[in-house]
Amino acid sequence: MAFYNIRSWFILIGIVFTLASCSEQEIVINDNGSPNGKAIYKQNCKVCHGGKGDLGIGDAADLSASKKTFQEKLYIITNGSESGKMTSYKGVLTEKEIAAVTAHIETLIK
Repeated sequence: MAFYNIRSWFILIGIVFTLASCSEQEIVINDNGSPNGKAIYKQNCKVCHGGKGDLGIGDAADLSASKKTFQEKLYIITNGSESGKMTSYKGVLTEKEIAAVTAHIETLIK
């Protein structure tokens, strides 16, 4: 019985340290109630496109060199790419969130 209590404490301490080490996520809604495109990008796009848009994991487009218009980017994020490499975010993100992410992507262009 004493072993169980000690083991439980170690598990609890491990959980506490794990939770404490998790970094706080950026707020996805700005103070004015509008979506935070940068934070949404970090949560959904950074894995493949990288923080600066130039990572290109799994044939992801280099967003920092994109020549697409705002509307073309908006369409691809909403519906996915024709090649199927980029997934659709319709139903995952709202129209306003997709527009905010698209606006953030515009800031990544070199």
